Amino acid sequence: MKQKIAICGLGAAARQIHLPAYRKVPSVEVVGGFDPSIKGENLDFPCFSSTEEMIERTRPDILSIVTPTQTHHELSKLGLESGCHVLCEKPFMSSMEEADEIVELSEKVGKWVVVNNQYRFMNIHEAARNQIGTPGFGDLLFISANQTFYVSSETEQGWRGSDPQRTCKEFGIHVLDLCRFYFDEDPVSITARMPKGDKPDGPDYLNLIQLEFSDDRVAHITLDRFSRGPHRYLDMRLDGSEGIVETSLGGKIELNAGVRGGTRKPYINLDLSMGGRARIFHGDNFKKIASDPLDLFAHATHKLVQAFVDALENDTAPPCHGADNRKTLALVYAAYASHEQKKPVTLHY
Repeated sequence: MKQKIAICGLGAAARQIHLPAYRKVPSVEVVGGFDPSIKGENLDFPCFSSTEEMIERTRPDILSIVTPTQTHHELSKLGLESGCHVLCEKPFMSSMEEADEIVELSEKVGKWVVVNNQYRFMNIHEAARNQIGTPGFGDLLFISANQTFYVSSETEQGWRGSDPQRTCKEFGIHVLDLCRFYFDEDPVSITARMPKGDKPDGPDYLNLIQLEFSDDRVAHITLDRFSRGPHRYLDMRLDGSEGIVETSLGGKIELNAGVRGGTRKPYINLDLSMGGRARIFHGDNFKKIASDPLDLFAHATHKLVQAFVDALENDTAPPCHGADNRKTLALVYAAYASHEQKKPVTLHY
């Protein structure tokens, strides 16, 4: 039996990520769409004049919300009260109060809310997590995450560029979620600096964030959108007691040659990774353990949606559900609070 999905919001994220992802899930059928600013041409499902009409006419099992963050609370509430499960884009909600209300309503009506934290489902991040605890990697001790992002008028179009809480809320939420995913626990405190240079009222284009976990383990995050240098979407390094794993998002075609220090042995390496790669290192020696396809965002979203559908069929808790994502959202707002208060924030979930 197919799960019927109706989608609210038909902009770039829907057309480039969500709809291609749904088409990869055999047990999902898109039954309708609504977006007040986009007509339904070139779509293989009917479009409606309102979300309410779409729900009434199609009776979906899942309402997919691919709209700006400030609309998520109202639309999630509408979906849950109409008897739908909800698949919501991140950031989950505009405040912790909204998140708490939706999680409580979800439990009350017996319907799931799942947030599209698809980075957990990228091949490279799954492979990296699977190394933790193995003889070749050992225990996870430290995480370093870095982004350098070249900001332009095109990247700042629409709701993202108009939000003064820009980088941490829109992108940092993925990195914070990956830190929880890798350490398999919630941090006990967060410290953040968000220098704004000569634009004190501008967005947080530079994030310097440190997370403290149990047993004196740490994650350090640098998100740099001041940079006028090369664009690096997300590079992560996981330090283990026996080896390290490095992950990198973005297509790479590399040919490297040289002489290894110490051994003086020559080497040559060729790598083709269209969407991203993960490699495990022991000293200078490494092995590629995973790569992602060119459509990595749609590919990862399809894996999350498949897991969501499987959980509904098996009556189990789906991954990235609202109550879990609430903890990632709490980290985002705690980061902003730490910057404003100029001190670490102890986390109480």
